[in-house]
Amino acid sequence: MLSKAYLDIIDFLFPPRCILCGVHIQRSGYLCSDCFKQLEFIVEPCCEQCGTPFLSDSEAGEDHLCLSCREKPCLWEKGRAAFVYNEGIKKLILPLKYADRLNGLNFLAGSIWNIANPFFDNAAYIIPVPLYKKRLRHRKYNQSALLGKKLAKRSNIPLLLLALKRIRDTQSLGHLNKQERQDLLENAFQVNPAYSKILQGKTIILVDDVMTTGSTLMACSRILLEAGVKRIFVVVIAKVSYF
Repeated sequence: MLSKAYLDIIDFLFPPRCILCGVHIQRSGYLCSDCFKQLEFIVEPCCEQCGTPFLSDSEAGEDHLCLSCREKPCLWEKGRAAFVYNEGIKKLILPLKYADRLNGLNFLAGSIWNIANPFFDNAAYIIPVPLYKKRLRHRKYNQSALLGKKLAKRSNIPLLLLALKRIRDTQSLGHLNKQERQDLLENAFQVNPAYSKILQGKTIILVDDVMTTGSTLMACSRILLEAGVKRIFVVVIAKVSYF
């Protein structure tokens, strides 16, 4: 752990800049006030399963589930997103996914931790949503795995990078509806047989970057539950509120 004095010297020699626009700020790894205002943090009340924000407690109802999760409950127990997926957060997520820009990683992982750290209290492992091997070679890294690594360091919970495998490549899901996504993702994931025993009866944290319809996380959760995982909690950077 670096001392505050050492960090102060680093900031003096290399003045901190906003991770989005590059203007000088007081603390490295953060955003300036103008960029910060572009983000929409998700606070309670929100759906307990997918994290979709409610306008009021009365809209949340007694079960705190959105209409979608009420009609078709998620396979995981609870889920949280740090942000609504808007133009502001896209400026951090898309460069992380596609342009090798890792300077916002600490801020994004910290934001997830701030809203979801109770999920980690009884979890045995953290598992990131995997990329298909061809896509992983092209991108050089899995952004969900990098987030998982940061969260593992904060929580002291082991990260299982290889426990879940994507065994079938799929086309981009961006233009597909919920049912089309579910159909496309069927049998796309597999639990690594080497991890089958240690996952039995365990509580795990499943990590991804963005939840749109939740189809990818549902496909992963189904495979993990079939492999003997007892409970699943989901954490993501951002949630698409309406789809």
